[in-house]
Amino acid sequence: MKKLNLTLLTTLTLLTFSACSSKPIHAPSQNKALNSVTSSTAQKEKDGAMQQSLDKWLNDEWTPIVEKDEIIKEKYKDEKRDFTLQEYVDKSEVYIRDTNSSYENSHSQKMKSMPVIGN
Repeated sequence: MKKLNLTLLTTLTLLTFSACSSKPIHAPSQNKALNSVTSSTAQKEKDGAMQQSLDKWLNDEWTPIVEKDEIIKEKYKDEKRDFTLQEYVDKSEVYIRDTNSSYENSHSQKMKSMPVIGN
């Protein structure tokens, strides 16, 4: 009896999965039922606030500071190379050196100057 139940369950499972996989996949533009509800001419989704902020920061701050450094220009002038972690580290070093030149402006100094909460 157990063998029959196992065989029956296996057969039904295989039939179910094979039936699901044999159905043709339609893109939404070819699906008539979906097109009757919504049109396929939906607008492209715009970037969110965080992505817009990051793009603005990259274009306004990061890129101008990093591109004016002659060592970075010389080292990474080949356009056909792969991006490496070392390239990011070199560029971030240039950015940090140019933007945060004093210890008083550092984040760690600001955190150390804050009063301790809870005492």
